[in-house]
Amino acid sequence: MTTSHPQPDAPAEGLRARRRRETRAELHATTLRLAREHGFARVTVEMISKEAGVSPRTFFNYFPSKEAALFALPGALPPALADRFAEGDGQDTDAVLRDLGDVLADHLQEAAPGPRELEDTLRIAEGVPSVLATFLAQCEAVERDLAGTVARRTGTPADGEDAELLAGIAMATVRSGLKRWSQESGPTDGAGADGPAASIRGSFATLRALLAAGTVRPGPDAVK
Repeated sequence: MTTSHPQPDAPAEGLRARRRRETRAELHATTLRLAREHGFARVTVEMISKEAGVSPRTFFNYFPSKEAALFALPGALPPALADRFAEGDGQDTDAVLRDLGDVLADHLQEAAPGPRELEDTLRIAEGVPSVLATFLAQCEAVERDLAGTVARRTGTPADGEDAELLAGIAMATVRSGLKRWSQESGPTDGAGADGPAASIRGSFATLRALLAAGTVRPGPDAVK
């Protein structure tokens, strides 16, 4: 059974940093609320800024566009988690995927949006091309960073096929875990009692089992 590893205590957050984090969170929450109420196409930067109590100039200090403000997706692995993975034992595919699943689950346990927020944001992205493009660009940036972390562990080039494939597989597995977590948690705004870590680890365990077996396990409706 895989368990979370204790993480080093983060340095105390300064007042300025806390205010920036709170302002960024407020702008994101306001953008999502207005999109729910009016439809994303009708929402403007001016509306968001007014509702959040800041100027449009301040808005652009935090986000380049209203599309970017819609997302509060976790970014790259924090340095402590990236180092923990890079310094782990084993360079075989199973060990790499096992440890990737572990650190990504720990990261998303703390940083993932709530189930309803995740569902609503992805629903908007599916219907608005500019939002979808922003979402994909953010995912690609995280994936590139993850490929670099994989390369540190495996001793392969960060832009090589091995690192890129492992990072891509890991991101797809995370999306599967988050989707299952969202479906099982129901339409709530909170992150849930358990968060997404267990679902993400479950998806990585399924992936590793499939690779080890070398075949897809037949379901109850499989044609025999």
